[in-house]
Amino acid sequence: MRTVLVLASGLVLRRESLGESMQRRAFLASVGIAGGVIAAGCAPRSNPLYPNQSGELFEGSGPYPSGVGSGDPTADSVLLWTRAHPERDSGQGILLTTEIATSPQFGVGQIVAQLPALATANRDHCVTVEVTGLQPATTYWYRFSYDGTTSTTGRTRTAPVGGVDRLRLAAFSCQRYTHGFYTAHSDLAGLAEDPGTDLDLVLCLGDYVYETGYADAVYVPGREDPIQQARTQDQFRSKYRMYRSDPNLQAVHAAYPMVNVFDNHDGLAAPGDDQATGAIAAFFEHLPVRSRLPGRIDRSLRWGDLAEIFMTDQRSFRDPTLDEEGPLGTSTSERPEILDPNRTMLGAEQRNWLLNGLSDSNAQWKVIGSQLMFWPWRSFGKLPGQPRGSGIYLNLTQWDGYAAERLALLDHLEQNNVRNTLLFSGDSHVFSAAQIAPDVDNPRSVPRIAEFGTGSVTSNNADENNYPTDDATRPYLRSVNPNHLRFFESERHGYATAEITPSETSVEFRSPKTIRQPTSVTQILSRMRVAADTQRVELLAP
Repeated sequence: MRTVLVLASGLVLRRESLGESMQRRAFLASVGIAGGVIAAGCAPRSNPLYPNQSGELFEGSGPYPSGVGSGDPTADSVLLWTRAHPERDSGQGILLTTEIATSPQFGVGQIVAQLPALATANRDHCVTVEVTGLQPATTYWYRFSYDGTTSTTGRTRTAPVGGVDRLRLAAFSCQRYTHGFYTAHSDLAGLAEDPGTDLDLVLCLGDYVYETGYADAVYVPGREDPIQQARTQDQFRSKYRMYRSDPNLQAVHAAYPMVNVFDNHDGLAAPGDDQATGAIAAFFEHLPVRSRLPGRIDRSLRWGDLAEIFMTDQRSFRDPTLDEEGPLGTSTSERPEILDPNRTMLGAEQRNWLLNGLSDSNAQWKVIGSQLMFWPWRSFGKLPGQPRGSGIYLNLTQWDGYAAERLALLDHLEQNNVRNTLLFSGDSHVFSAAQIAPDVDNPRSVPRIAEFGTGSVTSNNADENNYPTDDATRPYLRSVNPNHLRFFESERHGYATAEITPSETSVEFRSPKTIRQPTSVTQILSRMRVAADTQRVELLAP
């Protein structure tokens, strides 16, 4: 079969006639770039005048300055969280009472548990309380009290057992505080007010906090960060205190149980990072997270017979990230290590846990939470005669830099006939949908994973740095990746929601019109569905 390359400019070229250097020149022409020099108007903006930063640690106000939250529910237990203000601590800690009830009124006969919790300075006055002995598939309300004060009431939900008609969840990532207001979280919290849109669970795929303050030539008045670079545990604690002071983020935590993993900006990009110890300690203090193994974030949660959710860690055990060759990507000819089967991003133990978990699970839908984009993000595809997985890849930090491990996962799903595998990814600041087969260059290869990548809540997008916009890049990427890429949007912020049923999964990409103001209306960027047993993404009218 003769392969052609259709550029955004409308130029059609035979793929076999293009060497890799010629392919790069074609890509430059297609998006308005020539001779390796970014065209006028596409250079990053100069930095605005950022406010002075004091370097002082942030502290919130009120007896519960970070609100309340819950996380990692099982069929009979849930983790509840809050933080007491340290000014109330005389040196012995602060003794809190945790209440959980079947009604927000906490009336007689409605309180099912009252548990003590001691907030101390060695955990930044955070408490995580595991409440056990709960009923499956049940909504509970909870609150904390001490010294005559009572917290905001939070709502949580236990997982079901057995047959389940529906799971509704949301996924978000990348919420740099200084880049804008959390209008996406305002919308997300508001979904709880309508039974028709209410959710069971929220997945945070990482970059909950950012180790750096101002970046990317962006300053939004009212979103100041006193610390430019967090390196110590106390500085990362300050970041969490600042982020969790936001009322919209507090509202999301109070409305839904959340399942969190960290990513690079949370303080660990790769093994050996200098600030990792303090950053990860602050993560476990300020978010309620269960561990499959001590200190680990990779774990699974069941939602009855309908779904099992596998949260993964693509930072802690990875082999070193390969050097990239330039802004247009890195080819597997230049970096054959991309296809080295001995390279890993998951590490051997986690990889075996994930592979075995996916093939052994008796849940109908398998849901992978991935910090990083999984689908092949290529500027050019495989040339004739090259091995499977070849191409020119745009980001070697993500799964593209560990393509052999990606192929091993897809091959495992195919060999074991594992169906109904979904993947939600973050980090890229891009809304995307893809159906990934073991051989994305072969249209007959059956997709094994349907992926939905969520855009950032606030963190800067490419167009906000004056890089080529979707009008240029989207047609080109679709032409280069015709078999797997189904949707691509890099200019909007927001999050994803999904409704999983026995017959299908339906997904929405939701985006506020602005993050530069404290309030915003929300638009639906795309609606999609995956019919059961297909792993194929169908685009619907928004």
